[in-house]
Amino acid sequence: MDASQHSPARLILIFKDQLGQRGVVLDKIYYSVGRAANSHIRLYDPFVSRQHAVIIRVPEENQAGYSYVIFDGSPGSRQSTNGLFVNGKRVSSHRLQLFDKIGFGPRVTAIVRSTDHFSPDTLAILLKTPPNVPEPGSQQDTEKEALRENESFTAIPCLAVS
Repeated sequence: MDASQHSPARLILIFKDQLGQRGVVLDKIYYSVGRAANSHIRLYDPFVSRQHAVIIRVPEENQAGYSYVIFDGSPGSRQSTNGLFVNGKRVSSHRLQLFDKIGFGPRVTAIVRSTDHFSPDTLAILLKTPPNVPEPGSQQDTEKEALRENESFTAIPCLAVS
């Protein structure tokens, strides 16, 4: 295979959260990022909001290509609780560039890299779904999310004080 047959390099976000490290190649127009079961990119940490961020593909000004912009919060302009950070600074939006370090609250990070920086074997490992993680939107995943949402509303019996 010669160089003209290789697929073009694309951005990959390498996330680190409670499940460890994994990658997501950016090749779609829109991604929701958060703790919610229906997020396109699901992050596993209690400090991540259900709808922590969105990533949108936008055309370059010269129309020669496109880039990705990350926005803090949900599409309804509601910002995340614990913030979105890029290279150590809190941001409401940012055009992603190689080697940016993104923070989703205090404990979850992602690094922006290019797929051409990795061997096919390394890419396969990064893109593999970690074991024991239900596919987003599956019945098992939805049931777990419903349980998590109800955990903070558990009634605790207490004594009346007179």
